[in-house]
Amino acid sequence: MNNATFALVAMVLAAMAASCSSSPSNNPGTGGSSSASGGFATGGGGPGGSATAGTASGGSFGTGGATGGSGVAATGGIATGGTASGGSSGTGGKAAGGSTGTGGSPMATGGTTGSGGASAGGTSGDADTGSGGVSGGGDASGSVKSAGCGKTPTLNNSPGTTISYNKVASGRQYILRLPDNYDNSHPYRLILSYHWATGSASQVFNCHTEGIDCYTTQSPFFGLLALANNSTIFIAPDGTGGLWSNTGGADVTFTDDILKQVEADLCIDTSHVQLEGFSMGGAMTITLLCQRPGVFSAGVAHSAGGQPMPATCQPVPYFASLGSQEGGGQTSTADFFAKSNGCTAATLPTAPTGGHVCSDYKGCSAGHQTRFCPFDGGHTPSPRDSGQSTTWMPKEVWTFLSQY
Repeated sequence: MNNATFALVAMVLAAMAASCSSSPSNNPGTGGSSSASGGFATGGGGPGGSATAGTASGGSFGTGGATGGSGVAATGGIATGGTASGGSSGTGGKAAGGSTGTGGSPMATGGTTGSGGASAGGTSGDADTGSGGVSGGGDASGSVKSAGCGKTPTLNNSPGTTISYNKVASGRQYILRLPDNYDNSHPYRLILSYHWATGSASQVFNCHTEGIDCYTTQSPFFGLLALANNSTIFIAPDGTGGLWSNTGGADVTFTDDILKQVEADLCIDTSHVQLEGFSMGGAMTITLLCQRPGVFSAGVAHSAGGQPMPATCQPVPYFASLGSQEGGGQTSTADFFAKSNGCTAATLPTAPTGGHVCSDYKGCSAGHQTRFCPFDGGHTPSPRDSGQSTTWMPKEVWTFLSQY
């Protein structure tokens, strides 16, 4: 971490140290601001605090391996390293499985299945009957099954309010939450939730476990656990010292290790692995989306800041939220992804007093929705409109992620 980035993180820590002492509010507080050069940040305001958008210093994001050539995939398929525009299907013909691009992300394993097709280089499905090939892990529904399908889970689950950690080889830990009545033959959506600076995995899982009220008091995993209705596996990784500094790419590698471990042990649909994060966790979400192309089907970043923005990114569905008291507006991160996703440049609506507004950019490339939800408030992933006792954010996020 260079001096400017270290200074930014120090300011984020100082400003957010009090973030877990009270519930979120839309009233101006005393949160600090951050300002540097070379990247992006949203200031260090606590819940309800006014935070001035700044820029985070430091080197540009790495982009991982070079993107591979476009893979060949069945309808709706995606090939690692390259985008697959969908294989053609003739009447009575075979739907080809996607082939793996070269030089791409080490975590990706080939194209996802289209209608009747197979994935990861598997055998083709029959285009007449819709029966899918099996050797590549795909099925006729379009799911791409992980190696853990059919296995009895060995990883620690955290049901209810019980917290049990799992560790990767490096010793770093994360919390896993399986659906009730988990079925090892059913491939599940996977969402990884990244905490804010000075936060922890346990606070994303349940703030009250540490005897405090934090940003996510509405319910576990930024409010998505209840909405998922047992359709999704959730993971909350732990940062180092409460931070996602990604020094030497360590946090990206940590995520790689988590995915490797859970995909080998659990039944996961690897074509539906998604990210959500707040503040520095939002910055980590952006890092992963752009450094691991093809691994994640969509990402959500709330008030992202604390790491430098990438120079480029491959198209990927993206949802951003930001409080009006933080500054920066849609230029903070949303415009960057809109450009990457081929959307038409336009000024989106701003939040009304005491409320919020969500808008999609127009003209984005197929399957790459880019959505921005500004709200009248401060630094929080759980804003509430004036006169409301609960946050509107989880429903917006779940509706967005459910499409991908």
